[in-house]
Amino acid sequence: MVLDTQDLSASVLTRLQPVLPYTASVHLQGWGEVMMLDDLPDQIRWFKEQGCRVSITTNGSLMSPARAESLVTCGLDALTFSMAGASEKVHDRYRGQGSHLKLWQAMQNLFSARKKMSSRTPALAVSYLLTPDTFPELPRAIHKSRSCGITLFAGVHMTHPVTENQQSMCLWQVAHKKYWQKIIRRAHWQAFLGRIKLQLPPLQPVLTAVCDKNPLTCCFIAADGTVAPCVFLAPPKTHPGSDPLNSTTQPLPVQLFGSLNTESLPSISGKNEYRQFRQAFLQRKIVYDREMAKVGVDLNGIDQLEQAKSNIQRAFEDLPVPVCCTGCSKMEGY
Repeated sequence: MVLDTQDLSASVLTRLQPVLPYTASVHLQGWGEVMMLDDLPDQIRWFKEQGCRVSITTNGSLMSPARAESLVTCGLDALTFSMAGASEKVHDRYRGQGSHLKLWQAMQNLFSARKKMSSRTPALAVSYLLTPDTFPELPRAIHKSRSCGITLFAGVHMTHPVTENQQSMCLWQVAHKKYWQKIIRRAHWQAFLGRIKLQLPPLQPVLTAVCDKNPLTCCFIAADGTVAPCVFLAPPKTHPGSDPLNSTTQPLPVQLFGSLNTESLPSISGKNEYRQFRQAFLQRKIVYDREMAKVGVDLNGIDQLEQAKSNIQRAFEDLPVPVCCTGCSKMEGY
């Protein structure tokens, strides 16, 4: 199969305008490279004019010095670089030949553009894919990022594998190794020296009421205007042809609640089925917050925490997530 290519239309953006004054932030990213949009700076300005904080994620392959300056001048608030390894060998294995050099040049281009224009924005971050190959290079990647103005370095798991090859990339499916803690300590030390905030996801399952995509307050709008609770529930459309990802080993879940081509976002959000979807997570959050509020910071805190975890686990048995979210690794904290 081949992925269809499509960008958000002007009509869809127009339908969004009434709700944007009540929207805290907009992240421009889908299943493709956002820098391929020729009018990206104009789109960013438009969202900024509506009062939104705007951010993007890029692999850096198209970040020339001129384009870097355009992102600074248009008012972009934050930019995240997608990284999969500190070395050329590892990163290029995941992202393609020559991608490592382009990424680090892009990071330097954006940082230089900020300094040239005496701007503190966009804030620069790294989203670092954690796999059995990239995890050992984590400290080195943070060390190299210290010279590029990075203030946030976030590790992310391969959370939605659809092929056997991708399943082998999931660090969270690998038996926990003793040396991992040494890598994590070195990573935190490099982040401390570079004054970088380091965020690492759990390496083992944790009780999760609402995943980090937070469908209670966020939604995903696909390129065709359809509305989903998160990006993983709106996979890109495909058509027959050569399959660059190899044959899928499992179908991708899909949960769409409407389309901005024919409906407004408030009307889609107000549908009973969408409200019920959010209600499932809200009930879990209420239970989680109530039980965790009972945990003190005194000597009894450890026992109280264990009791709270037990109560939450029992309650979650009667408060399952929506069917389309069953089995999602995000619901285990990954």
